[in-house]
Amino acid sequence: MQRLLEILDSISPFELQEKWDNSGLILGALNKGFSQIYLSLEVTLDILEKMESHSVLITHHPLIFSQLKQLDFATYPAKLLELAIKKNIQLIAMHTNFDKTHFGKSIVQKLGIQTYTQEDFAMRFLWEDSIESLIERVKEKLKIAFVKYTQGNLKTPQRVALVTGSGGSFIRELRTIDCLITGDVKYHEAMEAQALGINIIDCGHYELECYFGEILSPILTNYGYKAIILPSQNPFNFV
Repeated sequence: MQRLLEILDSISPFELQEKWDNSGLILGALNKGFSQIYLSLEVTLDILEKMESHSVLITHHPLIFSQLKQLDFATYPAKLLELAIKKNIQLIAMHTNFDKTHFGKSIVQKLGIQTYTQEDFAMRFLWEDSIESLIERVKEKLKIAFVKYTQGNLKTPQRVALVTGSGGSFIRELRTIDCLITGDVKYHEAMEAQALGINIIDCGHYELECYFGEILSPILTNYGYKAIILPSQNPFNFV
């Protein structure tokens, strides 16, 4: 486990994570081995049940964020930790550190954008066509059936920023943009963006980050590790 963590740290240094984050070893021990590596966006009961015993699960989102004061196995996340412990499954998270080193640029490249710059979590680029064409590009390349959209100014070119996950809080920091592509935008964040003339393309949190395993798997292959991707499901259904 120690060697795997050292490799993951070289891929995306854990020291880059935000102060509130909990990336790194979540459950396990540095001196323990494992039989198989699995990759997923989330730790879920379904995924833990599918995994071999004595294996390791690397996720984007940490199962534990805040300090645990008790382990009541009837509650979350203790219910999942109970199953992981029973099956001797170790857990690792690569969250905001991976956002900064890999996630943003991978999604921008998936959109077919060749020229871009990075500012911490935000990937910036110019879009020379209409906002409608950008929405269609996002839906096509990310295989999203629909997005939420808040209309701002419609000038071209559009100065665009992309923030994976929940990026609504970046609206004030990114005032020099015309469009923000992100997920989980709150109602009042959308109102603020509209007042500032910023277009918001809200793809959804899951829709932007479900590519975690797809991004990390080939990198691990270069280090001699073969990982199995177990896609977690979007908890939301659309009716």
